[in-house]
Amino acid sequence: MNADPAAGDRGAPPHSVALPPTADSPRSARRFVQDVLRGRLGEDTLDSALLLVTELVTNVVVHAGTMATVGIALEPAGVRVSVSDRHPVRIGVGRRETPAPRPRPTAPGDLGDPDGLESLDGLGLEDLDSRPGGLDGLREDGRGLALVDALASSWGTEHVAGGKTVWFRLSDTTRASPAGSASAAPAAPAQVGGPTRQPASAPLRLPRLIARDTARALSAEGEVSELLAQLLDTLPADGGLVRRPAQDGVRTETVATMGRTGPSAAARVFRLDPTQESLGELLLWPSAPAAAATTTAADGFDIERVQLVSRWMALALGGGDMRRAEERRIGMLSFLAEASDMLAGSLDLTRSLALLARLPVPRLAQWCAVYLNRDGAGPTLQAFGHAEESETATLTRAAVDPDGPLMAAVRAARGDKVQTMTAFGGPALVVVLQARRRVLGVLALGRAAGHTFLADEIDLLADLARRASFAVDNARLYSRQVELASTLQAGLRPPALPDIPGIDLGSAYGAARSAGLDVGGDFFDLISGPNGWTIAIGDVCGKGAEAATVTGVARAVLRLLAGRGADLQELLQELNRALRDTATAGNARFCTVAAASMLPVEGGEALLRLHLAGHPQPVLLHQDGSATLVGRSGTLLGVLDDDELSFPVLELRLRAGESLVLYTDGVVEARQGRELFGEQRLVEAVAGCAGLSAQGVADRLRSAAERFAGGNLRDDVAILVARVAE
Repeated sequence: MNADPAAGDRGAPPHSVALPPTADSPRSARRFVQDVLRGRLGEDTLDSALLLVTELVTNVVVHAGTMATVGIALEPAGVRVSVSDRHPVRIGVGRRETPAPRPRPTAPGDLGDPDGLESLDGLGLEDLDSRPGGLDGLREDGRGLALVDALASSWGTEHVAGGKTVWFRLSDTTRASPAGSASAAPAAPAQVGGPTRQPASAPLRLPRLIARDTARALSAEGEVSELLAQLLDTLPADGGLVRRPAQDGVRTETVATMGRTGPSAAARVFRLDPTQESLGELLLWPSAPAAAATTTAADGFDIERVQLVSRWMALALGGGDMRRAEERRIGMLSFLAEASDMLAGSLDLTRSLALLARLPVPRLAQWCAVYLNRDGAGPTLQAFGHAEESETATLTRAAVDPDGPLMAAVRAARGDKVQTMTAFGGPALVVVLQARRRVLGVLALGRAAGHTFLADEIDLLADLARRASFAVDNARLYSRQVELASTLQAGLRPPALPDIPGIDLGSAYGAARSAGLDVGGDFFDLISGPNGWTIAIGDVCGKGAEAATVTGVARAVLRLLAGRGADLQELLQELNRALRDTATAGNARFCTVAAASMLPVEGGEALLRLHLAGHPQPVLLHQDGSATLVGRSGTLLGVLDDDELSFPVLELRLRAGESLVLYTDGVVEARQGRELFGEQRLVEAVAGCAGLSAQGVADRLRSAAERFAGGNLRDDVAILVARVAE
């Protein structure tokens, strides 16, 4: 923000006061504001002015540690208030390192009592800056500016060599006349103010409920702080403090404090709600300590007023607790939903375990370890996550120490209950991972020392473990399917291409994914027989385990008969008969095959006899780089009776440097939208492979089909290339 454009050169505001950097200054600033503005502004506007001045003066005292000057200028439409410090650093640039020396009370403190309040008695502002119960512990850096932005009609900052000023305007439509405007108000020079006391004859401004618009800009603790300030404005008290039990039920946390506090024995204590001790207490230090132990109002306190404001504080804290509890519940549900989505989105076991180890860190735990039971060897560490990467290696070694407390707890984990323990110097939880009545492993989580797990956090982590168990089990089952599929697929292809004198061989293969089982129906084989070699490639109808079964039958028949030197016509007829015989009712088995018998190479040529049983035509790559489709179409296998079969033969002579490219329909049926790769692109792709080795031709053709389909081949692909060596 910039300087106030309406300020002009009018100089100092008509009313101002300079306050020392002590704990009493926020109260003195409030009294000054009330003295100037009482009766001149509406109550809601005055409340906002008091709240903002309190916050800004507190920021000056705590963060700048200098004198604070408060200026007030009444205007026809409201009021302009400024708060200045004498610190040369701009807002947000830095904080003072050493507070200015200030007088300290000499009364000894005794707040280390069993009620759990940390000692604040007799503290100067240096101590309040650094203690959880002090001013710095209650106000976030810059919260005053956030409130100014929320409540003021306009605001800004001004920076000079000797300090900075925050100004704000509050609009007020209740002002009856301009008599109280800046022009009519007599100028009052700035004076150094000390602790102020309400004169006995002065009318008191009673505490009131925070206006709705103001309350929306405050947290529950901020609302309690303002109610405490309002109450102290009307009481002969040196200071006050509101405290309540912390979430762990052991410690006590300070909600708000103002003024100078002292020993707890010297304070009047009021429950925020007489019916519920757990809501907290209000402590007031009277100006006359001797009267503190009495049960009367001899100390000048209006007991009914104090009890009324205490109830308002209880309502504010109760409402804040309810909002936080609801936000916490929503946050936990959101975390579970996001974690479930992320875990369900992966079927890779290694990735799922690594993800599970990282999900709770650092939001719910400082570290997380995932153990799985493998092959009856007991739990073994599979993944480990830590909030500090530099600690991961050290703690990972400790997590696998067989004699360590964590491994002992992991081995002893039973049932579905969360077990608590101590590991790595802090609290830890151990929960069994189990799904479908099987124990999969153990999930262990921990925090640093002093950071315990709350009951709802334990329930959340138990729920996460249940959800993660099914995700891990699904990933493990899928991994086993992939492993099985890989084993089956490897058994349906030659482990390696054979060495055929004078012939260069190459192959490429890719199976379509079917329900997570990567077993395709495409196959190829090369079989040595008495009269030479038989080259075969086929495509079984269907995918998955059924296709793998049919492929196994086809390869077994081919290898048996070709190894005996059977004629290809006879071989294909026997294969047709085998497919029909093994088919079940309503579940026919059929496939296509391209088979060629290859005689030994003589004079740099190879003689092939090619038969097509419903299979696409192979491509012949000539010496001159041209390519053509070859072969005569025959009958699909597994459909017709023997007397209806037809397998025309085509004799080919492959010259040196020429290649025969056999493939399955997954190549020509590769899709780009509605367009197929097709035979024309196939021939062009093969023609572009002139001069390449057989393996180079196979790899380039598969890459061309995959590139055309955008890497998403929908069908199995098998390519087999035989090239006569030059």
